[in-house]
Amino acid sequence: MNITRFSIKRPIGISMIFALIVVLGIFSFFRIGVELLPEVDSPYISVIVSYPGASTESVEQQVTKPIEDVLSSISHFKQVRSATRPGRAEIFVELDSNADADLVAIEATKKVSSIRKELPDDIDEPVVIKRSSDEYPIMEIAVTAPFDASDIYSMAENTFSERLQQAAGVADIELSGGREKEIAVDVDKERLNYYGLTLKDIIQAIKDENVLVSSGSVYSDVKQTTVRLNAQYLSAEEIGTIQIKAANGLYIELQDVATVQARDKRAVKYSRVDGNDAVAIEVYKASGANIVDAADSVLLQLEKLKIEYPDYIFTVVYDQSDFVRNSLKNTFYTLMEGLFTTGLVLYLFLRGWKSSAAVMIAIPVSLIATFFLMYLSGFTFNMMSLMGMALCIGILVDDSIVVLENIHRYIDEGYPADEAAELGRNEIGMAAIAMTLCDIVVFLPIAFMESSTGQFFKQFGLTIVFATLMSLIVSFTLTPMMASKFYARGIKLPKGKIWDFLDKAEINTILTYEKILKKCLLHPKKVLVTVGIFFIVAVLLVPMGIVGSEYMPRTDESAIQVNIELPIGYNAEQTNEVLLLFDDYLLNIPEIEHHLSNVTTTESNGKISISLYNRRERSKDVWQISDDIRTFAKTNLGDVKVRVNEIQSSVTGVSGGKTLVRSPIQIELKGSDMSLLIKESEKVQKIFQETAGIKDIKSSYTEGVPELKVTADRDKLKFYGTTLANVVKSFSAAVSGKNAGVLANDPNNRGHDTDITVKFSGSDGFFINDIKSIPVPAENGNVYLGDIANVEESIGPITIRRVNKERIINIQSNLTDRPLNEVLQELKSKLEQSDLQCTYEFTGQATSMNDSFKEMAMALSMSLLLIYLLLAVLYESIFTPLIRMFSLPLGIIGAIVCLLLTGNTINLYSLIGILVMDGLVAKNGTLLLDYTLTLMHQGKNALEAVIEAGKVRLKPIFMTALTMVVGMLPTALAMTEGSETRVSMAWVIIGGMITSTVFTLIVIPIIFLWIQKHYPNKI
Repeated sequence: MNITRFSIKRPIGISMIFALIVVLGIFSFFRIGVELLPEVDSPYISVIVSYPGASTESVEQQVTKPIEDVLSSISHFKQVRSATRPGRAEIFVELDSNADADLVAIEATKKVSSIRKELPDDIDEPVVIKRSSDEYPIMEIAVTAPFDASDIYSMAENTFSERLQQAAGVADIELSGGREKEIAVDVDKERLNYYGLTLKDIIQAIKDENVLVSSGSVYSDVKQTTVRLNAQYLSAEEIGTIQIKAANGLYIELQDVATVQARDKRAVKYSRVDGNDAVAIEVYKASGANIVDAADSVLLQLEKLKIEYPDYIFTVVYDQSDFVRNSLKNTFYTLMEGLFTTGLVLYLFLRGWKSSAAVMIAIPVSLIATFFLMYLSGFTFNMMSLMGMALCIGILVDDSIVVLENIHRYIDEGYPADEAAELGRNEIGMAAIAMTLCDIVVFLPIAFMESSTGQFFKQFGLTIVFATLMSLIVSFTLTPMMASKFYARGIKLPKGKIWDFLDKAEINTILTYEKILKKCLLHPKKVLVTVGIFFIVAVLLVPMGIVGSEYMPRTDESAIQVNIELPIGYNAEQTNEVLLLFDDYLLNIPEIEHHLSNVTTTESNGKISISLYNRRERSKDVWQISDDIRTFAKTNLGDVKVRVNEIQSSVTGVSGGKTLVRSPIQIELKGSDMSLLIKESEKVQKIFQETAGIKDIKSSYTEGVPELKVTADRDKLKFYGTTLANVVKSFSAAVSGKNAGVLANDPNNRGHDTDITVKFSGSDGFFINDIKSIPVPAENGNVYLGDIANVEESIGPITIRRVNKERIINIQSNLTDRPLNEVLQELKSKLEQSDLQCTYEFTGQATSMNDSFKEMAMALSMSLLLIYLLLAVLYESIFTPLIRMFSLPLGIIGAIVCLLLTGNTINLYSLIGILVMDGLVAKNGTLLLDYTLTLMHQGKNALEAVIEAGKVRLKPIFMTALTMVVGMLPTALAMTEGSETRVSMAWVIIGGMITSTVFTLIVIPIIFLWIQKHYPNKI
């Protein structure tokens, strides 16, 4: 007993089996995770080191290079990148896809600890985090309250950030804005010299007097008592009274040489939300963590904080998970719309609710069963897997439609419903298997590609494979069973004007097709030449640039980042003034919901994060608003460099970051000679400026900041009897200050510890002569720094970037309305002619696009080969599957023309559309060829068989094509969040299905007859 007969004879049994499958599918549905895209980015670990007061080159030499060297030997190492700034080094290591970030982070911590003695003593302890330190935050939160900025910052740093850090999936929290409290010890340089003291002496004295020491325990017969010495400071006033031994042996109080007071640190961190002062909290997820889960955990902690601290207002300015949720929700809606429109088409074609119900039951059963297979495979609901399910609607319809249409035909011929169901399915069985296997082999090459593109589309491809296999099983079991029950009393066709019109239209269409087919069969050469010309013209639209190409479509994610850069030497206050101008402008843009302004760690740079209202709630798209902001900046901000970026979190595999947002065009210049790199980078920027279609050009190198460079004279050090170590200790604290411990449990800082900072009074405004007069301890008392070192004015770099231990300059830009590939080709041509003296390479989307297009071409070629091999096995023929292969070029005609008419491009998604279309259009040819061969085996000649097969299969071919087209229309016409990525793929499928359906019904019979005539024994 075959499976179809079993299903018809045992309806309750087969129903219960599928009920079990549906229950498992629903159970799996609620346990499948949610994310925007499949996880394809490599895991990262980062090491961040603060070195207060150190210049960029000092940090690079003493911190960055040693850590790069030691991290290069960790497990799963792929590449190391670094960004070195004044007082800070960030080294981030990209790992291979098999790495466990938790284990590698532990290994990296041990590696860094092993060289800690080789690093400067004055650095803060290195911090290892499980993310790229150049990554964009998943959430930005602004904290406001009716308190002083220092109080808000203290709560944010010591309470709020710690609570948010506990949220699952969070790797790191960063703060900006507000004010930090300190106990400032401002030392009078002249008085210090008078008493023969140095800053080193002051710092050591403060540390020595601030102790909490346990001396053990004492015991009696009844109790144990601990003994401890508590000599911690209780107030700033107490610190001023400590005794310090002067050079003459006498003791003086600290307040004799310094002013001690509690105050806010110098304002270098400004932050505002919607024009109001705030403390900004940036939340970063751990490498490999799920964005939605991490965001949910953070929001849960925020709700608790709001209840516990009602005086504080927490404003979520940016939440990347919002776009994820909206995109997936809209994809679900699109899927349901496609299901509804498909049901309507089926109702019209199949004449009544019973046939439609049979198919509309088969589709959800197949999809729900797919949930179970997705759960077992560890898949998530993301843009790719849901897109695969949306496409499946049209694919799933095919199997059941073909079976049902054949069962209809047998019932019309007088067979009982049971027999008609079995005979109809058995006759179409080989074609159904061939059609299903064609879909499977189309996607298998993608699903098992090891590259990032393959990993990106793995869930997409395998979701379709799972659904298609379930559809095949349903069409062999559930569909014939339902048909045998629904049609037990025969088929009662509905009556009425509409149905009569549809009946006449169907008969007229078949007759018209028969006439056209017979005419075309009389002039085969003319038909083939005409179709060939159409194909060549369509394909030429791409290299001619009429249809552009890009890596991925840009998306409106309702978020913008603005980076501003003032001329070198400008301080935080001046940068803040520019941000205030922006605040006033942005507050008057109705499409903006919130905006968060920050002065960055580089005082002459600022950043503004902008969140827009939902797309449906605003009249302008994100690109129009960005252009308005650029216009404002050009008109009102003079020499200030302003770069506006639309956040593109849905573009996968493209490097991004806090300051280097994911620009489409990026080029890295590499070399050891920084001056040469700077010179060549200026050439490249000029080429960018002269190229049409480019805007927002930015270089990672900025002109160096003015610095006072101190060079010790070793001979003079010996002469005066002092050491370089003494110079370092005295000099390092002189200007930026040095930490001398903490005032523990400071009541003026909400019970938190407050740093004690020692520096010279007025050191922020020191001139060169002030630097020269800094005292340094020597054998016979103090000497001045100017006596033992040369102090001169020079220029130092702001940021040094390195890739694999080699210095680089990154130049990047955004695009206007010109396709990416067209701009890239022009840039490559100009760069080749410019004779650059350093090595360079394009990165980001340029690299991703080229690699992905090559891989997709290979995948398409492999799919065609596998389809051919499969059909050759099924039909035991070399020529029969070759005929079917002509369906793809017939579909490409409509696909490219549709892209042209709708203004879309060739991109990763439209290439996937071509791959999907290949499997779909194959079904039409397979249906036609399979029935033609069946009729020939029944005794008809080739001409009669091909005409009869065309007439009989015209309806199911039209039905499958139309349901696919109608099912894709909601996707193609979608205007919701995230829909931009799916639109080009949908139009490729729609255009391809239209032309392939029309041409397949004409061209395939012509080619079949030609092969039958010349190679009669090969089919």
